[in-house]
Amino acid sequence: MVTDPIAELRSPAGALISMFIERPAPGGFAALVSDLGRMVRTAAETRTRDVIKSVEADLQRIRSMANDLETESTPAYAVFASDLDKIFAIKPLTHPVSSAAVLGARPYMRPLRAVPRPTRAGILVADRAVARMFVSFDGSIEELGEPLEASIGKANYGGFAGYDEHVVRGKAQETASRLWKEAGHRLLERHFDSSFDFISIGGHEEMLEDIRGGLHPYLLDLPQMTFLASPGTVTPAELRGQLAIQRKMLREESELALARDVLAAAARAEKGIVGINPVIEAANVQAISELVVAGEFSKTGAMCRECGWLTRQPEQCPVCGSQMLEVEDVVSAVMDSTIVNGGRVHQISVGSRLDRDGIGARTRF
Repeated sequence: MVTDPIAELRSPAGALISMFIERPAPGGFAALVSDLGRMVRTAAETRTRDVIKSVEADLQRIRSMANDLETESTPAYAVFASDLDKIFAIKPLTHPVSSAAVLGARPYMRPLRAVPRPTRAGILVADRAVARMFVSFDGSIEELGEPLEASIGKANYGGFAGYDEHVVRGKAQETASRLWKEAGHRLLERHFDSSFDFISIGGHEEMLEDIRGGLHPYLLDLPQMTFLASPGTVTPAELRGQLAIQRKMLREESELALARDVLAAAARAEKGIVGINPVIEAANVQAISELVVAGEFSKTGAMCRECGWLTRQPEQCPVCGSQMLEVEDVVSAVMDSTIVNGGRVHQISVGSRLDRDGIGARTRF
């Protein structure tokens, strides 16, 4: 079972505010917090007087912190608050999220679940004389030591029947191959320390395949991307731009593969299901190993206040007989259940045939 302190927060009366604040334009932080507060206040209108008082106290506390939060460089914040239940937690986020505010008995975690997993890339930029190695993780760029350099000799051709030219060219290629292999080993050592998700190779177009050939088979087993660059002029900003494009391409390929896998398994009735009702049933019996949600797909539903049983319709819990609590987004609750029970969650942004059903899953049984 996966333990997450935020996910464990509870408000039996339904007074828990989950607020996601994406950094607005300078000077707009307080206004955004006020707009989100109005959404929560509207949701509280049908609740008890104690919940309404709790919401007002929490909104006042959050607004009082708006100026301090705006001075920091964090791209977004998640705030979880219930004065009634003595809960107040602020979580700085490393990625932007869509601003949202939800009132309920449990924390609304979907914006956190939807953030793409950060990836680690090993980067090799080389020509025949110089090789530079980098590691990129979540937007950062780190160079691995000093550039490697090789002397490829002088192109002083001539001699009998071009023999010298042939020898010099051969030695130059051998020297370059040793350079690329040494660079590949440096990347391999870092891969053993912290595994790469993919390899990115930069160089002159005619050299890219030869540079790739210097990589260890362990690295060749990873997805590989290429781009045109020179080791003498490449900059961290250029690398970040190239990697952003490559990460997007790889993420879209991965998302399409996930959707195809779930749909194919469902079609064969082999540990695969699609559609909100079958997925909710699988979540209730802790059967989901891999959940795939198409974009912002959501449905209303209900959750048992005590045991967390999920359903589309509010009714008495069939498991423990407790009261069911209506939830605006039962898909978010399915995400939470999947993660708590050791499964993986993917909210994909690429269009696919899964869009028709909105949600699918690979199951353990």
